[in-house]
Amino acid sequence: MKSLMKIGITMFKKKALLAPVILAISGAALAATSTPTETVKGRAPVYGDVGIVFRDNDTNGVASVGDTLTASANAFSDPDGDTATTPTYQWYSDDAPISGANNATYTLTKGDIGRVIRVGVIPNTDPSVTDPATGAEVFSSHGGAIDGSDSGDGTITIDSNAVASVTISGMSSPNPLVGDTLTAVATCTSGDDCTATSTIRWQIQNASGTGWDDIAGANASTYTIQKGDQKRKIQVVATK
Repeated sequence: MKSLMKIGITMFKKKALLAPVILAISGAALAATSTPTETVKGRAPVYGDVGIVFRDNDTNGVASVGDTLTASANAFSDPDGDTATTPTYQWYSDDAPISGANNATYTLTKGDIGRVIRVGVIPNTDPSVTDPATGAEVFSSHGGAIDGSDSGDGTITIDSNAVASVTISGMSSPNPLVGDTLTAVATCTSGDDCTATSTIRWQIQNASGTGWDDIAGANASTYTIQKGDQKRKIQVVATK
């Protein structure tokens, strides 16, 4: 009888020990983990539009070598609320990327003469915390007016036939004298002398000194100063 009781007690203890093990296995099954997703992505940043601002550095009233263009990217947005970082700039000449022209400002060169210049801007966010970190390139669509205003289609073209400057030579120093023959020298944006193909107008300061009057018949590249020109200034205008 005692033996049977001992066997029963032993079996009970074994069952009691098994219970926590079964519960532990059951608990582990309830904490099953799924296969991980791919990395979370956001949405690309966007610029609403891009313009350019023209600066007439030599104040000659035309686009010419040495003048500068500055890109103006506007209306940045990001659907995920990501913060904008420095954008990527690329200037183009007749739709071909200009090597090394990757700053917000670009200076016109002789190689740009006769070509259409514009800029493309790519919006960026911090690549260490955002994906994607770049948006679509947006091309300049407004600005570029010679007066620096926002009018224009977002491009600039250097007209090789436009007069960039005109100078006067042949005068006595420091003041021109009656009888001096002055010579106009017009230079086009190409850097070439274009006096022969330009329209020349010699002008004299008006009596009040507040403006300029065309000198009748003085339309050649040279002008000989007359006695009636004394006490007034002379200038020349060259146009194409």
